[in-house]
This record gives sequence, C-alpha cells and structure tokens, in this order.
Amino acid sequence: MAFAGCAKLFDAESFLNTIQRLDLVPSRLVFPVMIAILQSEIWLGLALVFGLRTRIVAALLAGLVSMFIIVIAVALLRGATGDCGCFGPIGSEKLGLGLLVRDTLILSGCLWLSFQKELNASVGEKEKEDKTIDYS
Repeated sequence: MAFAGCAKLFDAESFLNTIQRLDLVPSRLVFPVMIAILQSEIWLGLALVFGLRTRIVAALLAGLVSMFIIVIAVALLRGATGDCGCFGPIGSEKLGLGLLVRDTLILSGCLWLSFQKELNASVGEKEKEDKTIDYS
C-alpha cells in the first residue's frame, strides 16, 4: 500500500485524471479524495510495515481496499475501461476481473491480520509476563 501510494504521488496528475475518468465523486471532491487516498495508502502502509498498531491499521486498510473493490466494480458495471491507476507511472493494470481478484486477496490478508493477536507486544509487557512468579 505504501509503495502504491508513493508511486501515485510521483504522478499525482495522472491519478487525479483517473479519479475524474471514473466519475464516481463530484468534481469539487476529486482533489480532496485524491489527497485522502494517497495519505491513507502511504501512512497506513508504513504503519503496517513497521508493525505499529497492526490490527487497527490492517482493519483500516481493509476498509480502504473494500472501497477500491467497490469503485472497481461500479466502474466495470458502468462499462469503464482503461488503466486502474493503482501504481501510478510504475505499472498499471486494466480495469477487469483480475483486478477485483487481486484486491479481494489483499482484503483477505488485511482482514486476517486485523483478527490476529497484536504482533508486537511491547517489551515491557513481555518482560512483566516472563517475571511473573507462581507461588502456588
């Protein structure tokens, strides 16, 4: 996610055009939506990579990916074609079923992570558990 957000950031104009082309938000909201998506992808992706609040971040990313799935599905139902804009200038995919499958797999991973125990319990909590002595 962080990679995709950064890639789109380097070609923000193209991503802006993609959002406009899909015609799913009013024109006055296209720029704020673009900023929100880029910020979300970059910051949530980095938080996941560094293991910060993994479950919460994964749940938020699941929401973001769910939105992408809905946008792609609606665009396909409307007959939209062309590039999805997913990775900016680095690489792109055509709108289609393959894109929905890929995003569904990403969503599955995010949901799986969001229901796991926190991956990075703080060191202090770990040491506290290790030093607990059972006097029974």
